[in-house]
Amino acid sequence: MANRTVHTVMHIGWVPDEAGGHRGQMAVLVKPNGLLGKAYMATIKPFRRYIVDPALVRHIGRQWRMQTDERRAG
Repeated sequence: MANRTVHTVMHIGWVPDEAGGHRGQMAVLVKPNGLLGKAYMATIKPFRRYIVDPALVRHIGRQWRMQTDERRAG
């Protein structure tokens, strides 16, 4: 995504874990555009870090578990 305040890229992928399975991993790269972008990022940081990101990760995890359970059930 790119707009007047930021340029962003989100990557979600599955990486091997220690148990021989896979786990989800998410990376978000953000580059603020100018002073407006820096001010915007500073303002939303607590909301994003403590509300949005954890909710997104929980949602992805629930969806993954539901799909896994459906595959196992046949």
